[in-house]
Amino acid sequence: MTPGSEERSVIAEAPQTAAQLLLRSGTGHDRAGRFEEAIAAYEQAIRIAQMGGRKQRRVMIEAVRRLAVVRHRRNEVEEARILCHRSFEEARTLEDPTLAGEALNALGGFDIETGDLEAACDRYQAALELATEAPGLRGRIEQNLGIVASIRGLHDQADSHFRRALEAFEQHRDEAGIAIAYHNLGIIGIRRGEFEEAERCFAASAARASRGGEVYLEGLCELSRAEVAHRREHYSTALRLAENALEVFEQIGVRIAQARAYRIIGMVLRESGRAALAEDRLRTAMGIARESGAVLEEAEAARELAQLHQSTGRTGDAVALLGSARKLFQRLGASLDLQETDRLIAELAA
Repeated sequence: MTPGSEERSVIAEAPQTAAQLLLRSGTGHDRAGRFEEAIAAYEQAIRIAQMGGRKQRRVMIEAVRRLAVVRHRRNEVEEARILCHRSFEEARTLEDPTLAGEALNALGGFDIETGDLEAACDRYQAALELATEAPGLRGRIEQNLGIVASIRGLHDQADSHFRRALEAFEQHRDEAGIAIAYHNLGIIGIRRGEFEEAERCFAASAARASRGGEVYLEGLCELSRAEVAHRREHYSTALRLAENALEVFEQIGVRIAQARAYRIIGMVLRESGRAALAEDRLRTAMGIARESGAVLEEAEAARELAQLHQSTGRTGDAVALLGSARKLFQRLGASLDLQETDRLIAELAA
């Protein structure tokens, strides 16, 4: 699933200072997946704005947070956290609740990726208290609370969060937020086996992502459509869509998304009878996920590889991988994933 979108700038539109123009430029590069250019623009905006008055300091705080998110997408995890904490502390010093809430929301997203869902929820609840006058921020927080609920197997609760997020984004006229809300509603559709509804949501998301130049989100929609095709056993379509998405993620350097793409490609190859290629892709998915600290993705890739080994008679390898996956799912509190993993373990023991 996709964490809540980066919001439209919380900095006033006019007059445009040099730092504001750089912030806007960085946001444009960010959405188009040009991360090197985005980093350069954000860093320059920070240098120019940090010595200015209150309005310029708000530009600096926003640029620091956005830089943190880009760094995190590039797997520069520690640097991302340091930057985001800086954004939060600067916002508190400036007594700006919206910017403080934005930083907490971003930190919560980092916590989700590393599997610390309790810490993520604590940050989101604290951010909600700061978001009473910021519907866009409320939408992003609801989005992320929905992701936590989905990981825990609470799909009805997740659906409610995503729909509240969609309502908030529509109130805020945040097209990028609306696009992500539709994407995540589509993921819930997959989990429920409602494939036509999922496809409808992904189409709505992709259309908005394309209009807004949101390259990363377009890639996610393509990959999610590949998952639907896999569930429907349309393997050639699934492979084409997943490989297209992987190409996008490799071009823009988003490692965690690459792990998910490799996992889905591996699943398709496994079902198509190409065991050696499937093992290679699934091991690549596990390696990238572990390197990125993406606990859920690592657990899912390990479980899929275990099922490949089970089908080829490598029972010992399958048992070891399922044990590793189970520990990771347990750490996340992913109840439905735990049940499925336990079922597979029981099959092997029978």
